[in-house]
Amino acid sequence: MRIVCQLSILARLFCRRFSYTSRVCNVARIGLPFAMGLLISAVPLRSQPLLRVPTTETLQADIRRAVQQNATSEQLGTLWLTLANRYQDRFELEKAEDAYARAIHLLRDTASQSQYAESLQGLGNVYTTFGQLREARKYLTKSLDLYATLHDEANIAHLHLSLGQELLAEHKYREAEIESTAALKGLESGPKPDPSDMSMAYLTRSRAICGQGRCRSALDDVSQAHSLALNRFQENSIEMISIRLVQGQIQMKAGLQADGEQAMNEALRLVQSRTDLPRPYFVTLQLVVLRAQRTSLKAAHRKQEAKHAEDQIARIEADAPAACNGCTVSTGALMAQGMR
Repeated sequence: MRIVCQLSILARLFCRRFSYTSRVCNVARIGLPFAMGLLISAVPLRSQPLLRVPTTETLQADIRRAVQQNATSEQLGTLWLTLANRYQDRFELEKAEDAYARAIHLLRDTASQSQYAESLQGLGNVYTTFGQLREARKYLTKSLDLYATLHDEANIAHLHLSLGQELLAEHKYREAEIESTAALKGLESGPKPDPSDMSMAYLTRSRAICGQGRCRSALDDVSQAHSLALNRFQENSIEMISIRLVQGQIQMKAGLQADGEQAMNEALRLVQSRTDLPRPYFVTLQLVVLRAQRTSLKAAHRKQEAKHAEDQIARIEADAPAACNGCTVSTGALMAQGMR
């Protein structure tokens, strides 16, 4: 399971959990870091081969059959972990929470400690999505400690990034800076650093630095993220949208209001060009960007512009349930798009 995190934390949850509307709204409201992370992990690069993954129904049948055949705890736990990951891919997060909890219980005392660590990591990310930040940090920290004993450097780096994002959500900026710096060191030491992960780590640290009042310095990390993404991702990729949006937020906090508004308007323009994405993701992206824009404009006392963003948010929220009532989001569907 690939964990991708980003930065900037906005408002908390705002709608009922896990109807169609809440699936979209929940991700949009938890903030840029996890929302964009879910979207990036769901939309593959063109060059990636399409993967055949079992459906949730197939996995449920596999679990029933394994129980009938008196499978070991290790075998059952691995099946529940696979099912949990599929639920998370589909944003069926209450089901994912239950499946990860079952996997944790079954795998705890087995030889499959890597799968146990992955289950802890998955549940931690689900709790981050729910806004249960203390619970999220507890499980993410347990997963990090276990990966450390396994000397799994790649997952250690990703856990530092996940923890950095969670600490950012709690406004623990110094701790978030430490975790994102550790993530960068771990990612850089790998044999083939992923430019998307590196970019997101720089953005996470930039928000942590700005949160401590050093917003001009934080722009250096934004520039690093942009350099990594340039010529590697298409102009309107979620990575580039994230960079423009965070750049704008930090510029406005640094007093560079004209530059900041320009960057955030560019982020919104890029989002609105992503009509290739399934409707729930397109709606989510617009809400994430508009809410970040509104927050920054209000902080800068730009009342008229903030009101314009608020009106756009209200229109999208009003239209979203009617546009996609009852639909679900799956990674498989996004893979068919072949876009990032």
